[in-house]
Amino acid sequence: MSRASGIGRIAFFCLKFLVLSAALLFLWWWKVQPHYVTLIGHITRAILEHIAREPIDGMLVQVNTAGVLSSETSLVWIIGERERSSSVAFLVANIPPYIALVLATPGLALKRIAKILLYGLGILATGHILFLTLAFVFSRQIQESPEVPNAIGLFLMTLPFMLWIVFAYWDKLTLLFEEPEETTGKN
Repeated sequence: MSRASGIGRIAFFCLKFLVLSAALLFLWWWKVQPHYVTLIGHITRAILEHIAREPIDGMLVQVNTAGVLSSETSLVWIIGERERSSSVAFLVANIPPYIALVLATPGLALKRIAKILLYGLGILATGHILFLTLAFVFSRQIQESPEVPNAIGLFLMTLPFMLWIVFAYWDKLTLLFEEPEETTGKN
């Protein structure tokens, strides 16, 4: 492959990624995000009630209509007469870029794309649920040390890129760590 064709392939990948990211983010904030937040909210609530033994009377998803589409979505926990709100829009906004990265990657068969999406989205959703659960349980400690959830949030922002590299290029990554074969022939 010539240098010019390599640069062209990279530029085409970047263009596909940008177009897919914009389209998927729009679709995410327009239709999908509130439903996804509702799903992970119910799972988180079940974990909080049954494992962490936190008394939660209700959960709802609030979308601030002043924001762009559903870009200002919050998960609200109802505990007795109180409501505890957690802004989640940017926590869960790492899903569209992950999907865009996978779909823009050249040379992946449809079955492999489906497998990479399934594994990656499962890991991202698990990360969202764990973050929400721990943020609820340790909310008092977080108020005293907010840099910890900020650092975890930054990790979750970069996680789609790490997952994409590992899942889409695992076969190529393993070649980097293989021992070179030794030749035992006589000269």
